[in-house]
Amino acid sequence: MRTTIDINDALLSEVRQRSNLSGRSFKEELDRLLRIGLSAVEGAASKRPYKVKPHALGLKAAFRGESLNQLFDQLEAEDHAR
Repeated sequence: MRTTIDINDALLSEVRQRSNLSGRSFKEELDRLLRIGLSAVEGAASKRPYKVKPHALGLKAAFRGESLNQLFDQLEAEDHAR
């Protein structure tokens, strides 16, 4: 089927370059890239968003607001003191 569309010059150049490198015709390469793009959009739409469930660490009030590196350093220092 024939149709006329406006394509960004940079995208047109990219498709032509890929076409030359792959040895496919411009039409074949454009069809292939459109198929890849459409399948990626469909795949992304069907996936549920990943949700992170927070859990309490059970830290003492004195440790709140410190970075994990600071906590590790403190635990390491306490371990060496024994």
